[in-house]
Amino acid sequence: MNGTKIALIVAAVALVLSIVAIIVAATADPGPAEAEWPVWELADGDYRGHFDDREHNVSLQITIENEEIVAASVRYQQYDGIVYEDNPNVPDDYFFTAEQIEGMARQYEEALDYLIGATGRDEIIERLQHMEGTPEGTPVLDAIQTEVDGVSGATIRSSKLGSAVRDAFNRGRYRE
Repeated sequence: MNGTKIALIVAAVALVLSIVAIIVAATADPGPAEAEWPVWELADGDYRGHFDDREHNVSLQITIENEEIVAASVRYQQYDGIVYEDNPNVPDDYFFTAEQIEGMARQYEEALDYLIGATGRDEIIERLQHMEGTPEGTPVLDAIQTEVDGVSGATIRSSKLGSAVRDAFNRGRYRE
């Protein structure tokens, strides 16, 4: 066999293999459809999430029934070593008073209550975006009724709650 015949045979084999590859690719199962993020199951039950940025920790629980948030509560929160609770143990020289910390704790609960009634992934995401400050003029701020001394600048950062809620759903159901 001369070189020309070998080259033609190799080219023919390559062509046949290419055609087979195209046929296999065209008839193969494409696999699962690309999932839209976030992929949250939203099965009935309780979900727990956490936010931690070294100085500030927030842990919460969300209850889902029929893909609707029916309950939401802060399980634990602290900032700079001070636990946000009723009658917090606050040093005399701390920049917030015990009353301000109690007020901020209530603000966190009220902001989290904004999620109650959200149904389905899209509505939950929309409300989370409001908690995280987008779009501006967030309705979550209208849900907060507790006033805290404005002179001190004491206020909540609802984006921390939004992060903890996302963590809860990303982790999946805690219990049925």
